[in-house]
Amino acid sequence: MSRRFKILFVLLFLISFQSGYAQKKSKKKVKEEVVQAPKEYFSVEEAMVDKKKATILNLENQKLSALPEEIARLQNLQILKLGYNQLESLPDFLFQLSNLKVLYLNNNKLTSIPDGIGNLVNLIELRLQENKLTDISPEFGKLTALQKFYCAENQLTKIPESVGNCTSLEIVDLFNNQLESLPGTIGNCMSIKILDLNWNRLTIIPDELCNLVLLETLRLGKNNIQKLPENIGNLSAINELVISENQLKNLPESFGKLVNLKELILTKNKLTELPKSIGELVHVKILDCSQNQLESIPESLGNMQNLLDVNLGNNKLTQLKGETFNIQSLKNLNLSLNKLYEFNCVINKCESLKSIDLEMNNMIVFPECITNVTSLEQLNFNKNKLTDIPKSILNLKQLRELDFSENEIVTLPLNMYQLPELEVLDLSQNKLQIIPLNYNQAPNLKKLDLRGNPFYKWYVSQIKEKLSSKYLLID
Repeated sequence: MSRRFKILFVLLFLISFQSGYAQKKSKKKVKEEVVQAPKEYFSVEEAMVDKKKATILNLENQKLSALPEEIARLQNLQILKLGYNQLESLPDFLFQLSNLKVLYLNNNKLTSIPDGIGNLVNLIELRLQENKLTDISPEFGKLTALQKFYCAENQLTKIPESVGNCTSLEIVDLFNNQLESLPGTIGNCMSIKILDLNWNRLTIIPDELCNLVLLETLRLGKNNIQKLPENIGNLSAINELVISENQLKNLPESFGKLVNLKELILTKNKLTELPKSIGELVHVKILDCSQNQLESIPESLGNMQNLLDVNLGNNKLTQLKGETFNIQSLKNLNLSLNKLYEFNCVINKCESLKSIDLEMNNMIVFPECITNVTSLEQLNFNKNKLTDIPKSILNLKQLRELDFSENEIVTLPLNMYQLPELEVLDLSQNKLQIIPLNYNQAPNLKKLDLRGNPFYKWYVSQIKEKLSSKYLLID
């Protein structure tokens, strides 16, 4: 063996040994860290015995109405849990614990947070949810290290302007308060990723909110918001936006820049139209615009090629044309409770469409375009004005549920029962006097509802003879 080869062999051995030793040492170090995790104390007395090492004190759910003064002597505390007690106020000595990083005060009876809160400058997480808070001191703004602020289910009508100094905030939860406005200074907190303002009394959103370019979740549901900032499109990192149950009449054109949205819930507003830019929201899978006042839908909606569910129910739509819904991924389309008298849409690409709901509209003529969607399994025309059903409905060989109740139908296609997968057929409350009796061609029919039709009495007995009572409803 040459000398050069021997040297190379020795070097490789040393490198391998050192790497293995380092990994072994690293694993040992991790193991030691797990073993030496800080102890959590569950009484002040226990913590006082070892007060220099006491960094975690848990006094949750101990029915405390006051705090023992000895807590102030635990100067090394970093985590203090006081949730689920009966505290109505906070003593001054609590705010002497300047090393606190986590403070839980949730589920108590607190009505205000005093000035002393500003002394806890090392706080990273503060939990105040489910109290009776009506006021938070402006000194709150001194918590510049604070990252997580939970203050849901209180009675706050405002938050201090000084919140703008808390530039480390990442999570702000103010769900279910009585907030009537937000300070514009919130726009300084540019690290916020989650902002929950659901269930408040907000009427306007400050333009400065749109400075929060890292915001991923924005919840504004169940407020009284009448208008969104024109530059809301700046919040392009948002992937969850809740603005249902407000008073919105329109959406800014910049709305289309919220390109990371997966769901768009706009239900229970006063929207009369949608911006054309909505078609740019190509990642949205669920679109719910129900219970608004929409009179038309932009054809650009057809560009949202990942849509699975579209709910436009309970609006003021009268006619729909073009390629608005010609979306290959679409599975469910709800157009119920509108005023539609015409549905003449191109939907030849809808290879995944399973359900169309046109309940409570003004349809007089059955839309032939629907009979091209051979993937359909559920079709609802309850409470329209149809007088007949075209023979082309036999193209829908995957149909399982078919509802034509409460129309004005007088005739049926002769071979309607040939639909091989049909399980439920509702023809109740129409004007049928006679129907085809070839039920033996309906292999999977489990329910046939014929109630409320003006059949001849002698004909009713013939229907009963031909059908099993297990799935016939006629009387």
